[in-house]
Amino acid sequence: MIIEKNAACTLSDGEVLRADVYRPDDEERHPVLMMRLPYDKETPRYFEEYLSVPRMVESGYVVILQDVRGRFASGGEFYPFVHEGKDGYDAVEWAARLPFSDGRVGMFGMSYHGYTQLAAASQHPPSLRAIAPVMTMADPWEGLLNDSDTVSATGKFETWVLGSMIEDHLKRKGTLDEEKLQHYLDNLPDYLYDFPADTWGPVQDLDPDSYFFEVMQRRVPSRVVKEADLRQTLQSATVPALFMGGWYDALLPSTLSAYRVYNGEKSFWIGPWTHEEMTGRAGEVFFEGAETEIGTELIKDTTELHIKWFDHWLKSKPSGVEDKVHLYITGSNKWRSFPSMPHGREAEIFFLKGSHELSAAEGGGGLGKEKDQQPLPHHMLLDPGAPVPTYGGSALVAGNESGMFDISGLQTRPDVLVYTSEPLKEKKLIMGEVEARLWGEAPSELFDVFIRLSEVDESGRAWNITETYHRERVVPREPAEMNLSVGVTAHEVKAGHRLRIDLSASNAPHYDVNLNNGQTTRTAVHGEKATEFIYSGPERASAIYLPVER
Repeated sequence: MIIEKNAACTLSDGEVLRADVYRPDDEERHPVLMMRLPYDKETPRYFEEYLSVPRMVESGYVVILQDVRGRFASGGEFYPFVHEGKDGYDAVEWAARLPFSDGRVGMFGMSYHGYTQLAAASQHPPSLRAIAPVMTMADPWEGLLNDSDTVSATGKFETWVLGSMIEDHLKRKGTLDEEKLQHYLDNLPDYLYDFPADTWGPVQDLDPDSYFFEVMQRRVPSRVVKEADLRQTLQSATVPALFMGGWYDALLPSTLSAYRVYNGEKSFWIGPWTHEEMTGRAGEVFFEGAETEIGTELIKDTTELHIKWFDHWLKSKPSGVEDKVHLYITGSNKWRSFPSMPHGREAEIFFLKGSHELSAAEGGGGLGKEKDQQPLPHHMLLDPGAPVPTYGGSALVAGNESGMFDISGLQTRPDVLVYTSEPLKEKKLIMGEVEARLWGEAPSELFDVFIRLSEVDESGRAWNITETYHRERVVPREPAEMNLSVGVTAHEVKAGHRLRIDLSASNAPHYDVNLNNGQTTRTAVHGEKATEFIYSGPERASAIYLPVER
């Protein structure tokens, strides 16, 4: 393998990006596979952990890892997502012209460097033949630049900026204080509770001119927001795309959204993966067949899957993979494949039932096929000073691991409502989008609810399946009906086990906390204890809708 470090890629505006090039040690021309990333192309994770660069080279590809504009060895100024479309176009065409390239280019990468692929594809570079966006998004500002009526993933953004981005920004400015930065990194989980987020202390101290504050204060120019949102332009994309997502990845809803609007030939794989790990370990559970021998075809691993994908579209080889959609069924721990994304399954309805106090410690409420006969308000405490902690699931914040965990201990908190079914008489395969209809009442104009579906085993342990956080503007102290998506899943619940729904009015530090006064910790600090209500009964029946395979 021949290695060239910091090869110069001159863009159409004259800026120079730097790339490491890995290619076969021969005189032939080969197709190119490129990753464009903001996290330092020298990081071992991107050379041999996420995918194996040496194996891709051995398979006859030139592999290029490129620092995006304004990051590490590349020139220019970085601003999230702004330049990735045009720069991606230029980078693809540069790669196609290299003397050892045969003119055909593919792109790969996850998260931000999944977005760089979609942004490039939206510009239609003629040499781009296929992409493989993993755990990514088409609208990168979703959940951050929304209005005050909707929830903000403030902890996730703080973790990203401080944990992954700020060090190189400070080095380029010549203002890096390594000791001070290390203090904030060592104590980042605690600093996520430093409110308000829009004047967050660590970034205020380290980099007061950071784009972080434009985002948190919703001052990003509308043109920038609009251009970064690819959902419209991807409807005309024609490049084949291999999408991959994780059941325990915070970006799964965004990856699904990108997949759905994408117009080109496409395939989708969803495994029991987190944003940080694709080994089969996800929280307290290890899933067989998630790292090796994946899919119904028992493909060696994700590197081999990528090679097969690019061999098909860049070398015209048969892939040996027939179906377009591949889902790992958690619970049964088996892969299944489908010609398209399964949908349209009939929903099985479970109604929330119970009394006023419904924490697991108090016995909890029920989850059944019949509505409560009497209308009941279930008390859901929201104490901004002691919010319900983020735990497992799709968490992507410092100090919190994502994946499947026993959450039964969390469900004993007095500010968590719990509804549990009777033991199932037979196994139940839940596949598709779980939905909920909730009747609720809030003391202020903002109603918050975190909702999670779990499976309770014979010993009483509760294992999370899927979840979401929802905020809605309501009329204070008046009942309101809310319809929401809890999440997409493919999970088999065992016979004898029980289904459980838990509800709470906070989930910190992943999301900003409702202060019960019309404000949240994104922009304010002071709040007060208050009680929200969830209703059950004949007229205001809260329910969960499970897409069950018959």
